[in-house]
Amino acid sequence: MKIFSYNGVQFPNAFPKVQKAETWNPLQLRTLHDKHMKISQKPVLQDILPSQEDRMATNFAEALQQMLNNAETLSTEADELTKKAVYDPDSVDTHEIMIAVQKARFAINLTKTIAEGIVRSYKELITPR
Repeated sequence: MKIFSYNGVQFPNAFPKVQKAETWNPLQLRTLHDKHMKISQKPVLQDILPSQEDRMATNFAEALQQMLNNAETLSTEADELTKKAVYDPDSVDTHEIMIAVQKARFAINLTKTIAEGIVRSYKELITPR
């Protein structure tokens, strides 16, 4: 799909002739903004991956507690960004809000799924057959 921009049309010999026409493709990705990812750039995973000291848990209870704390932290960050957007909309980018909300929603759903799986496994173990 090509779009033309006409700066001027002249009529020599009674036929229209376009002067200084420009064409561009609106479907082409433009990476002029600082937040756009460059093709050779790898995504930064610092906010997704836990830090080195949070990576290893000694038992299952600690791992579950870390997961709950991370989900709660992501949820409070998303809530704070949403409140900030309501009271001072120019200070927060809507993309950052949506990304934070989706991270929080994913973490909560993952935590809920794991907790339900644990309860289901425990019930399966204690049910006599």
